[in-house]
Amino acid sequence: MRIKGSVVLACLLAIGAVAWIASGQMGEKPATASQPPPKITAPPADAITRVRVKETSASPFVASLVSSGHTEAVRIVTLKAETAGRIVATPAIKGTVVEKGAEIVRIDEADRAARLEETKARIAQRQLEYTAASKLAAKGFQAETTRAGAKAELEAAKSERRTIEVDLARTRIEAPVRGVLDDRMVEIGDYVAVGDEVAQVVELNPLLITAQVAERQAPQIEVGMPAHARLSTGDEMMGVVSYVSSVADNETRTFRIEIEFDNPNNRFGQGLSAEITIALPAVEAHRVTPSIFRLDELGRVGVMTVDAENTAHFTPVTIIGIDDGGTWVGGLPDNTKVIVVGQDLVADGETVEPVMVGGAAGAAGS
Repeated sequence: MRIKGSVVLACLLAIGAVAWIASGQMGEKPATASQPPPKITAPPADAITRVRVKETSASPFVASLVSSGHTEAVRIVTLKAETAGRIVATPAIKGTVVEKGAEIVRIDEADRAARLEETKARIAQRQLEYTAASKLAAKGFQAETTRAGAKAELEAAKSERRTIEVDLARTRIEAPVRGVLDDRMVEIGDYVAVGDEVAQVVELNPLLITAQVAERQAPQIEVGMPAHARLSTGDEMMGVVSYVSSVADNETRTFRIEIEFDNPNNRFGQGLSAEITIALPAVEAHRVTPSIFRLDELGRVGVMTVDAENTAHFTPVTIIGIDDGGTWVGGLPDNTKVIVVGQDLVADGETVEPVMVGGAAGAAGS
């Protein structure tokens, strides 16, 4: 009987598989529980941690204070009526520039001019009476009390004249400063009483830009410092600090500052947003990268430094400013070694094995 070729091939494959499995079992010894596990060697307890350090030197840094503010008029004056009467003229046009002393509103004089003339005539009469009484009293023909009474009548008439003159002058309400007539609340025919508001004059040149600065930055700002401002319109202006508040805001704990800018032709008005930049005095500082910062148990920001005896120390720092190269900090010695790799693995007072990287140039940790 002939055996098919496929059956022969299957048998050969089966015999080969069995032989391969058997050869593997015979070539290796099975692991037993009596064989000890591989040993792992632990580092010695007194091993010194290796860290990377970089030398850094202090250099001058000019920080800039950047804050948001808005424009304000240097002066806003609200004019009020100081005498009662009806408005008879409004020569100034609202929205235009008025010079100091320009008439804004005129109130009807009514009988004020007539009363003034009457008072002048009375003064002339009282003067004659006083002169005559003085001559008679000097010759002994009249009592001194009569002369004194005539003098009092004369002075009373003069006082009345001054009162009428002042009241008459108050019928012309004038601009106290050069500025823009921003608003006029009355029109011809309106009646005003003493104290009624009639107009508002806004002085826009110079122009102020005001801002609130943090209490940490306020002591660094002084009157006279140059300042730069960029308005919401895109215009840029140069000015000087004209005022720094000595009292902080009760709610925000910030201090108000005012910067004075030239504003020819009253180009810019009140209320425009502005970003101001003030260059602060140069200070000695170190440039580092923020990645090396640590916090101590008190929550203070600092860096780990290494002294001449290779002892690590936590040194608190003060962040002064930031630029493209890193963060500028104060509080470090002029020349110091800062741990840039491994600072989180060592404790304050621990001896370390420092490995120098880089040089003094550039930011520590970069």
